[in-house]
Amino acid sequence: MEVSTRQARVRRQRRDLPEALQAVASAAAASHIWAIPEMHLARVVAAFVADDGEISLWPVVARLWAEDVAVTVPAIGAADELVFVRWRRGGELVPGRFGIPVPAATEAVGVLDHDVILLAGVLFGPEGARVGRGKGYYDRALAFRNAPGAPPRPLLVGVGHVFQWAADLRRRPTDVAVDAFVSPEGVRRFDARSAPWN
Repeated sequence: MEVSTRQARVRRQRRDLPEALQAVASAAAASHIWAIPEMHLARVVAAFVADDGEISLWPVVARLWAEDVAVTVPAIGAADELVFVRWRRGGELVPGRFGIPVPAATEAVGVLDHDVILLAGVLFGPEGARVGRGKGYYDRALAFRNAPGAPPRPLLVGVGHVFQWAADLRRRPTDVAVDAFVSPEGVRRFDARSAPWN
């Protein structure tokens, strides 16, 4: 099946999930995100505002704020590039590009200033493969990760529903791999140190 066909099917499937199931998925994914050791050392974490049936990271964001960790979310900048914008507790959200909410205050934070980046996606697969909505914003913003000798941080963690895992998905040369995939079932890491599922 073509990747674009699978993307459309998965997006429709997650949009159709009842609100109660979305809430359960969000809580379960949050508990697994906090099982990642790097989350407890992080001082700057990028999240995302759920859209299109994505798993809500609200429980994660609330805890980060409570622990005085800086939170950012992605936004599309004036030059059509992905930037990370600080989202402060109580900060107003306004419709951004593609209608996805972003903070009204546009305080940009450099990508290398993050310890962990939680990424949305449509499909995830072995070796950290990730397919988004097809615009390539994350891949361009994180392209430095594909360079020889790239820094090991920020840790890149894909977040999605169980049915977003595609065992036969493969990375293309320009795709940036995630270091882990979190679903309501658990954490799958893609480095040699870690068991496939925690």
